[in-house]
Amino acid sequence: MAVPKRKARVQLSPPQNIYFSKVLFSVGNDLHVQVDPLRQLADGSFLITVHVKGTQKARALATLLVLRKQIGGIIIRVQVRNQSGKLVCPIKRSLTPAEIAALYQIAFRTNRLFVFAAVRRLPFTGVFPVFKAKVVQFFADNLADLFRNLNEVAAFVFRDVLKQTIGQTPIQFSTAQKK
Repeated sequence: MAVPKRKARVQLSPPQNIYFSKVLFSVGNDLHVQVDPLRQLADGSFLITVHVKGTQKARALATLLVLRKQIGGIIIRVQVRNQSGKLVCPIKRSLTPAEIAALYQIAFRTNRLFVFAAVRRLPFTGVFPVFKAKVVQFFADNLADLFRNLNEVAAFVFRDVLKQTIGQTPIQFSTAQKK
């Protein structure tokens, strides 16, 4: 008896799912942070809600996170809420590099992937948040991976979901040195 041919259906994870997973497995890798499931809104955009324990931590995260991401025609909004569910707004005033580094310490001190943040004066003055030399892995229908996972260095996943400049200060996402 002949086995009927099945048509292979190749389907890739939508960009909003991949972006959500990046937020979940980076910022959400913290006992004081909960990332709600991705929601599609009536206007067709998507919403990621991040609940944070601690007012200072929530404000720091709201300041550091990219709160509106556009991938092609897809708009993804990120909102930060405190433990009582109140929407937290980012800091609006200009920040010095030292203040930005301090925000990283506040936002990520309990994150399992964060090491420290430092200010360095090179030909430019930048903030260098340093993350562990770890791989962040999640399912993403990646056809180039046998198990269809996306595998990225932690610092680069954070770079994708956090602001790369704040005011005039560039943020240089870095990986801790292995001993």
